[in-house]
Amino acid sequence: MSGLLKDLQTHDIVLSPEASRILAAGFVEERGCVLLASEAHNSKHTPIADAFDETGYECFVNHLHLESLRDALELAKQLAQSLSERFKCGFAVIVGFDGREATVRFHKIRPGQSWLHDDLEKYQEAIAVLDGH
Repeated sequence: MSGLLKDLQTHDIVLSPEASRILAAGFVEERGCVLLASEAHNSKHTPIADAFDETGYECFVNHLHLESLRDALELAKQLAQSLSERFKCGFAVIVGFDGREATVRFHKIRPGQSWLHDDLEKYQEAIAVLDGH
């Protein structure tokens, strides 16, 4: 990911209308989890147990696809800021890029739970994690 970031122009990025709507909709808290309000409807069909734990559940529900890495990084940055302004706990905002498509997801930081492997280099896609505190 560091090689991709080095060559990426990240100034003057404007979020797409869809990404802006997602952020503007805010968050909901459900069963100890923080979910994007725009995506919370996905939670009704997936019990937490199916996602392994609360962290996996949040990553499943709070999972957005974007067409460009640049847009994903800007959304992740603004998402981390919004989470830190609204909640006292810490969050991990995760950006993945497989060369064609980017994903953004987030979860609360919980003791004993992790969604990612400690060694991000083990992934086939490029991964970046923003800590939102």
